[in-house]
Amino acid sequence: MPQQSIITSFSESEETALETVGGNISFFSHLHVRDTQGNYVMASVSQILTEATRAVDFRYPAGTVFESLEVSEEFFRAKLAGRERETFAVAFLNNQHQLIAYEELFIGSIASTEIHPREVVRAALRLNAAAVILSHNHPSFSTEPSRADVQITVRLKKALELVAVRVIDHIIVAGNEAVSMARKGLV
Repeated sequence: MPQQSIITSFSESEETALETVGGNISFFSHLHVRDTQGNYVMASVSQILTEATRAVDFRYPAGTVFESLEVSEEFFRAKLAGRERETFAVAFLNNQHQLIAYEELFIGSIASTEIHPREVVRAALRLNAAAVILSHNHPSFSTEPSRADVQITVRLKKALELVAVRVIDHIIVAGNEAVSMARKGLV
């Protein structure tokens, strides 16, 4: 049986490795996937992001211990960096600060999202969480917590205290940076 070569000339592979958006070259990838005929082709941005999401879930499975602010910042940066709309997410933890579940509860616009404390409390009770770490992203790349960020953190902390769930932190993800509100003394 003759061997099939999948090596192409540089110019051909360069041409297939460029993804265009709106007529502009916007992405070059060295990652390849097999197409339906079994040929290797450049992975699309959405395929790469889907696999990255799976890799993050593999790296942080249920039971992961949130033992430091750095772990929390890294976790939420991996989950929320690059989002185009503001997304509010919660890591639900047990008494040993082990991850029970991660849920994205609210998705808003490029500048804000409406957060309902009742829904956060309901999710914490459903998952039997003892503690939570709150997080949301700033598509504007601003790392500073806004006044609204501080206010909703206080409201959520009060609501969750009523059902004996501790708020450990609120992480803001801005681009590739993550900032702990607890580190800033705001939780």
